[in-house]
Amino acid sequence: MSSLPCDIVLLPSLELENKVIEASKATNKYDSFFTLEIGRFYPHMSIYMFQLNDSDIPKVEEVLTKIAKDTGAINATATTYSLGTGFGVGYVDPEYKVTEELSNLQDNVVEVVNPIRAGMRESDVRKMQDAQGLKLENLQKYGYPAIGDLFRPHITLTRLKEHNPKVLELLPQDASTFSGEFDRLGLFEMGENGTCIRKIAEFPLTK
Repeated sequence: MSSLPCDIVLLPSLELENKVIEASKATNKYDSFFTLEIGRFYPHMSIYMFQLNDSDIPKVEEVLTKIAKDTGAINATATTYSLGTGFGVGYVDPEYKVTEELSNLQDNVVEVVNPIRAGMRESDVRKMQDAQGLKLENLQKYGYPAIGDLFRPHITLTRLKEHNPKVLELLPQDASTFSGEFDRLGLFEMGENGTCIRKIAEFPLTK
């Protein structure tokens, strides 16, 4: 049975999406693995990454439809930039304040999707080798580390091939520029470097 790595994400409003894409393009001065672009590398805030059998896609679409109907659009506040301090060298991320709304959404998604997932993504299997504490517990229970107290809401603008703090000179000085509304859930196939490369479905937040 074939499976694919997937990401359930929050999608930014059109206004915020445009800001994020323009900022990603501005980092092109430095060598990177990708630049955000609708239809190729989608801007997103990851909620839950997991492995999914192709045959179970309709099940996930069904549960996400229900969650979206019970969830209103979320206004998220960007507070700072992170340069590869989260999950790997070279990532350039505006980070967002963890709120009750975001945490509850992740809890709801994980509760219904975890029983459906097909094992673990290869990258998460590798993380098991040296994981400890809550990170290890999350990997064992959910197949993904960034849950609960380890949840770090962010949008990745790009991943540089080498760590370079000067990239911040190409971005708005205040990370709060990337505050804004997230108005849809999305289910995506994942590529390398945490990218969302194919939209499987999206679900408007309608509460």
